[in-house]
Amino acid sequence: MNSRTKLIGIAAIGGGAMMVLVWFLLPATTEPTRTVQLERITVGAEASMLTAAIWVAESRGYFDKEGLDVRIKTFDSGRLSLLAMLKGEGIDICTVAPTPIMFNSFERDDFAIIATFVYSYDDIKVIARKDKGIVTARDLKGKKVGTPARTTGQFFLNAFLTDRGVHAKEVQAIDINPSDLPVALEKNDVDAIVIWEPHGYYAQELLGDKATRLPDLDIYKETFNFVVMKDYAATHPELLAKFLRATDAATTFIVENKEEARELVAENLDLDRKVTAAIWDDFVFEMSLDQTLIRTLEEEALWAIRSQLVDRPKIPNYLHYIHLRSLKAVKPQAVTIPK
Repeated sequence: MNSRTKLIGIAAIGGGAMMVLVWFLLPATTEPTRTVQLERITVGAEASMLTAAIWVAESRGYFDKEGLDVRIKTFDSGRLSLLAMLKGEGIDICTVAPTPIMFNSFERDDFAIIATFVYSYDDIKVIARKDKGIVTARDLKGKKVGTPARTTGQFFLNAFLTDRGVHAKEVQAIDINPSDLPVALEKNDVDAIVIWEPHGYYAQELLGDKATRLPDLDIYKETFNFVVMKDYAATHPELLAKFLRATDAATTFIVENKEEARELVAENLDLDRKVTAAIWDDFVFEMSLDQTLIRTLEEEALWAIRSQLVDRPKIPNYLHYIHLRSLKAVKPQAVTIPK
């Protein structure tokens, strides 16, 4: 090889090395970017402690991890979130207690429960004015009691009175929005209220020593559930599995990291930290679909029929309102309803 050929070879090698060096030094922006397309879900959530798992899942990034773009729309009650979904107002998944599910089951059968994600024996409370002479349930006779109609509050009021030997007709029930109940009690518009948290806490704070909570002795297990349209469940099984996987991760975090979870919920709901601290232990966070849910719906339906709140004499078959597939795909041990 002559000297010219050697020089050409050296130049080629040097040029190649330079190209490699330049390639490594190029900014990352020259690399083509790949945009991950997240699947969008709109969730109708009651603005209460019951929906803690949703706020934790969002704050901790569990939805993002599953490839979901979850938009949360808040409502004053689960009943309103369910109605928004049933009316086609853009809600894909709603959060709701059994009573609104029961009432709507007498009118339609195109929706289903995909999971229970929290329960409580102490969320619904009867708060009364002591200065009206109310100390026991029997003191409610002839009194005005505020609670939102066609909600768990209405069913609980009836169950509470029946358990104490008071007929529902002996009490004047008044339909008032959940967030308006504490002020209605303070202003003497009603003598007592039946309501869930955090409204029960606020009512007692407003009235101070004038307020009393009537004991209920665990007469009702309140559950909060994810509900979807049946068509949506049929066409989006993988999406629902991802959503449930994210919220299950959130419930695990809540159980294992109580203080941090409580802080996340307080921040998202703009609640005073002393409120969340006072009522946090009222709730049990876990995913399930069990037979007690069916029994609760049947008991509430029987009450609605006997109270002539619905115009059909037959209890619906609530197995037709349960969608097992999605939760079974995520957490099969949590499903104990035979179907």
